[in-house]
Amino acid sequence: MSWIKLKCASDILKGDVLAYDANSNYYVKASNMNTPVYVAMNDAIENANTPGTYYVKGQVQGQVLAKASRDIAENGGFIAVENGGVYVDNNMNSCGIIWHNFIDASPRVAGDLVTITLR
Repeated sequence: MSWIKLKCASDILKGDVLAYDANSNYYVKASNMNTPVYVAMNDAIENANTPGTYYVKGQVQGQVLAKASRDIAENGGFIAVENGGVYVDNNMNSCGIIWHNFIDASPRVAGDLVTITLR
């Protein structure tokens, strides 16, 4: 597992998919896969020495839990990103996959954390 501490927006929650925003100079919820993405491993934490500045651990590769932006089919598929979450789009070749659902697990709906692999 590879992760890095990222400066981020204050509203970042565990599982949010993040992309760098050059205008604000920190990471925000990603709207697509057009830039490198990270997944927040925890909720944003305010820096005690610099009030108003937030950080999060961001994972860039491997197995991680990401927030679903839509309901996820049982068989998973290629990752697409919108509004800081993942959904299945098998019409594109992406940098990751959403895993098939686990046997006897509840259906995965928007807002759930789902297992993905980033490559």
